[in-house]
Amino acid sequence: MKPIGRAALVLVLFLQLTGVFGHSLWTPDEPREAQITREMADTGECLIPSLAGRPFLEKPPLYYLVAVASCRLFGRHFQEAGRVASLLFAFGTLLTVFFTARRLYSDETAALSVLVLATFVRFFESSHKILVDVGLVFFITAGMCAFILAYRGMLRWGYPVFWIMIGLAFMTKGIIGLAIPGAGILIFMVWQRDAGIIAKSGAAWGIPLTMCFMAVWGWILYARGGYDFLYTFYIYNQFGRFMPGTIYHGGHVRPLYYYLTSVPVDALPWSILLVPAFIRTRAPGGTEKFLYSWFLGGLVLLSIASTKRGIYFLPMYPAMAVIIGRWISMWKPEGSRTWERALLWLVTALILTCSVALPVGFVAAGGAWWAALGIGIVNAGVFLFVWRRCGRSLPYFAVVGWALTLVLWTPAAFSQIDQLKSYKQLFIDLGEAVSHHKVIGYRLTETIEALGPFYGGFPVENYTEDDKFIRAINNREADYIIVLPGRLDAGLKREITSMASLLMRVGGDAKREIELWMVNPSR
Repeated sequence: MKPIGRAALVLVLFLQLTGVFGHSLWTPDEPREAQITREMADTGECLIPSLAGRPFLEKPPLYYLVAVASCRLFGRHFQEAGRVASLLFAFGTLLTVFFTARRLYSDETAALSVLVLATFVRFFESSHKILVDVGLVFFITAGMCAFILAYRGMLRWGYPVFWIMIGLAFMTKGIIGLAIPGAGILIFMVWQRDAGIIAKSGAAWGIPLTMCFMAVWGWILYARGGYDFLYTFYIYNQFGRFMPGTIYHGGHVRPLYYYLTSVPVDALPWSILLVPAFIRTRAPGGTEKFLYSWFLGGLVLLSIASTKRGIYFLPMYPAMAVIIGRWISMWKPEGSRTWERALLWLVTALILTCSVALPVGFVAAGGAWWAALGIGIVNAGVFLFVWRRCGRSLPYFAVVGWALTLVLWTPAAFSQIDQLKSYKQLFIDLGEAVSHHKVIGYRLTETIEALGPFYGGFPVENYTEDDKFIRAINNREADYIIVLPGRLDAGLKREITSMASLLMRVGGDAKREIELWMVNPSR
């Protein structure tokens, strides 16, 4: 391995370790995933995830089991313990991309690809959270990389690894773990005009193997909860998300073009370089076709689905990173066109602008000016060092400079963000107020259901129907009530006011407003 490869791996390790610890659980996903992990660790349940004591049937348990193992290793009340799972999966993804790109291309391409992937804003943010999608990214990436290496004759057992990895991807997040690789390989097969890919890949035994993963999970669901569990997982949470306006009534329903507008923003600054990378590949070979098929297959599939979020596109980021890393490694000033140099300067300008905006934003958010000044001076010195060290190569300067900027600024920025986003102290205060008494709530979010027991030490029984909620209060089934004021109509507000007294109102600004009511003793 060349020095550039070793240096890139050390730098991405620093990137992954920076900011993982030292801050509380952040909405919208972390509180739910952390509480699910803790409940599984506390109860010893290793098959059916649960939230607030109820089966959580959106996802299979594989990611949670890794998180549970880290909780047991580091302590289940250590809030960041679950993030170790994401740390392992993210670094595993980076290593997979590095060694695959190195085998397919060169050490330079591998180093640049892995740095680009690690510094995609969306990937960087997600890999520092307790997030099931980070596990999905690893298994899909490992499977797709094994496939292309096997197709190129570079990995003897690549096809078996592919089928096993996508089976594990299913056990991480369900059918999407099979659908994304399947869509990508279908496009690749058509583009290559090679129907023999089906036979070469061992689909005759590979497809039954993946069906076994689905059948085993289905049997577990049926054994634990019968048809209701099967329906909730497979029909409602899996197929239902692809059928807008039918049986699925969850959130995040967005238009068909959503990813065409969100991905370029989420993948800044590197998404700009997809343009010259695509244009320069006039006659793509098999490897390039596979990477483009991986990207396009995921784009088409996820665009069809009714529910859309930025994190759902994470499994395509490794393909994007290698496409961009390959173009950067081949870029030469003397052979480039004016518009290509302009795009590179635009990327560099965005990075330099961000490095200037970070200290300004840090102070505006309440950070100390002297800390912002100190980090800003060090950051400027880093840019100067990188410019000289990289031989004044604009692409290398941009990639390495942005990576080091994230390393420098993440601890300070995350600390400031935590002060704005953290619900930890709010729920500790709520927990002290209710003092282990029974608490009920009305149409609460999963975040509140999770943070109540996680930070406050109290579970919340959540009601979604008005009459049942009012009946529970009238029957004094609880001493305290938690509500979200924005979800109460005027009539329900009057009912609560007549039967309980407002004890606390917390939140506001960057946090959701939450009210704690104490049921009147006279009732």
